[in-house]
Amino acid sequence: MRVCVLVPTLDTFRGGNHLPLFASVPDTQFTIVTSRMKPRDAVLPANINVIELPGRSGPYYYGSADFLFASRVLGRYPAHDPFWKDFDVIHINQCLGLPFTRLTDSSVPILSLIHHPASVDRRIAIRESHGLGRLQWSARYASLVFMQKKLTQKFPHIATVSRASAEDIARDYEIPPEKISIIPNGIDGSLFASAVDETPEFDAIAIGSFVHPRKGFPYMLETYRKLAEKGCRIADVGRRTEEQLHALKKIAGVKVYGSVPHEVLTMVLRKSSVLLSTALYEGFGLTLIEALAMGRPAFAFEGGGVREVLDPIDPSLVVASRRSDLLVDRVMQFLALPDVERRSKGSQYRTRVLDLYGIEKSASALKNVYEKIIHKP
Repeated sequence: MRVCVLVPTLDTFRGGNHLPLFASVPDTQFTIVTSRMKPRDAVLPANINVIELPGRSGPYYYGSADFLFASRVLGRYPAHDPFWKDFDVIHINQCLGLPFTRLTDSSVPILSLIHHPASVDRRIAIRESHGLGRLQWSARYASLVFMQKKLTQKFPHIATVSRASAEDIARDYEIPPEKISIIPNGIDGSLFASAVDETPEFDAIAIGSFVHPRKGFPYMLETYRKLAEKGCRIADVGRRTEEQLHALKKIAGVKVYGSVPHEVLTMVLRKSSVLLSTALYEGFGLTLIEALAMGRPAFAFEGGGVREVLDPIDPSLVVASRRSDLLVDRVMQFLALPDVERRSKGSQYRTRVLDLYGIEKSASALKNVYEKIIHKP
């Protein structure tokens, strides 16, 4: 099978559809067309080829980045170009480039993967903001939601990462639920090896960009403060605004790492006892299963697909959204357990998450969807 993946930025280890996932479908040859690959020196698996198109794409909000990327791809390879005939599937990966609708003229089956609907981001951003901020977020998302709705209605095959996300996409964009396939995120147990027997340096860690209101930074800040008051050591990893950094520096016991390479992220995660997530919505929550694969509990607010992912592993990992007090209680209860019990729980988490979300299962689901749309009349 030959698949062309179109993605504005290829983050080789993150974002759900990444190199380890594609490498786990060894009998499929992937050609990835992107504007940027990071890190640039990543070693490509044997079944992956990358075509990097030069040029800047512009800002994400208002849809200009994805629109320009799609225009650039079609400028080099128009819909009737023989380039597309080399593939069995065109996989548009988390891109809202409306010009890609022209690819329906190529006669090659198209799969559009959406992590979660932009309409959810807009709702949460408006709810979590005040005054002028609400108007600004509404304006930022107007074109994104418009384009995503048009794409989901135009393309016959949509995929996402959880049932919760599928339900939101179907409702918000008025498309038949049977049009949507689910490809859960997967975890590579060798990349996220067990850290159960290691002595943690930090009591808690939070990972990811908290710039968008959906990630719940005010609730994370409140959680940090309460944990710090109890003497906890905290690692903070990911992109932060200057205002957020200023607030973090006021909390004793928080070590701010900022954006770090994949190997540093995994190293700090190994050194932490628990993972925290205050996201008000996650389509799936890839970081959650990364922590669990290392034998570290992942305590998270319940929005989106989080409960769907964590309940089969341990329902106590799920906390009511916006309840920082409950999140702190769950963390402290775990930290108070004897070391032997914490290690036992960690081993159980790793076993269970690899059984449910091993990367081989994600790869199998991806391949099954490809085969379904290829053979669909």
